[in-house]
Amino acid sequence: MKILFVNPHLKMGGIANSLYNLLIELQKDSQFSIELVCFNPYFGEKFNQITNKVQVYSPFILKCLYINFTVAKTHLPWYQLAAYAIVKPISKILGDITSRKLAMRYLYNHWNRETNYDAAISFSNDIPKNNAEMGTNYFVQTSVTAKQKIAWIHNDLDKLGFTRKYILERYKNFDKIVSVSKSCKADFDRLAPEFSAKSYLVHNFLDPKVLIEKAGNSTPYSKKSDEIIFVTVARVENNQKRIDRILEIAKELKEKNYSFKWYLIGDGPDLEALKTQAKTNALKGYMVFKGFQQNPYPYIKYADCFVLSSAYEAQGMVLSEAIMLNTPVITTDFPAAKEFVIENVNGSIVANNTKALLQGVETLLKNPEKLTVLREQMTSQHTSSATNNSIAEFTGMLNT
Repeated sequence: MKILFVNPHLKMGGIANSLYNLLIELQKDSQFSIELVCFNPYFGEKFNQITNKVQVYSPFILKCLYINFTVAKTHLPWYQLAAYAIVKPISKILGDITSRKLAMRYLYNHWNRETNYDAAISFSNDIPKNNAEMGTNYFVQTSVTAKQKIAWIHNDLDKLGFTRKYILERYKNFDKIVSVSKSCKADFDRLAPEFSAKSYLVHNFLDPKVLIEKAGNSTPYSKKSDEIIFVTVARVENNQKRIDRILEIAKELKEKNYSFKWYLIGDGPDLEALKTQAKTNALKGYMVFKGFQQNPYPYIKYADCFVLSSAYEAQGMVLSEAIMLNTPVITTDFPAAKEFVIENVNGSIVANNTKALLQGVETLLKNPEKLTVLREQMTSQHTSSATNNSIAEFTGMLNT
């Protein structure tokens, strides 16, 4: 079965991680022949090896429309850079969305004329609330010929700005629509019940063996005997991930003289502002900004507790990673959280606000033995060796 995946980039973030994990796993199966279109083909360091395992394409004009000048100057030969210098200003006049759609419709409208795909998958959803179009839905619909066309949805529909009218218009020509959590699928089916027959659930794929191997046997932390280590791994931004909540909580915990350190693993648009805020609030020694880490799993495995502070998520894949590594979790409440977090078994779910998250963290600081009990329970139940059935879900969806 020949399958084409389409995604804007492979940089940081949950969607990129999810796609990477899925591609690496699928290419092991001889029944699948996997190819990838990436509009920006200059991957983050973590994802570079994908080119050794999967055929990757990047149509040149689309590449010009999706990369910035710094990336172009770094990677393009002089003759392509000259073309970029013509294409990019035109796109600024017409607008990015319009330019990309024109290129897909008129320059790449028969992009795969010599290749027959059994399935073409748009792996990134648009965000109508922000008028953000990733371009993958449009490319699959307009530029690719395939026996079936499939769209993935990765987040809370309400937070994305999805409405019934939007779904009926934008997804009517897709053969299948995939949600990554039960709650997302339920919301989609509720908004567009006439599409429920082509609505599917495929959880994000995680390989616990790979996670455990990457986590290793050596802690990255040095800590005092009475110190509790919290860790958060996320894209550092305050709209969805609400990393600002963590700094508010750390400030209050410090004022109450708790002994803790909170490690923040990740990069993003609000990182520098949060570092400044931490400095202003004298949180040195309490907040530790480690930036992007190619392998964050030792930080997750050897922390006392993993904390997710998001305002919304579809699945929150990093929660599953923490649980597979037997690290207790605290997460803010979002619809899919209950699919993964079991109260007093592998962690706790608190109300989705700063005060509730503070109370959840403070409870553990007052009663650190709870963390020991949770980890022992998780280890004895062998949650780390459990695997999800997402590959079976994926294969079943394709063959239905």
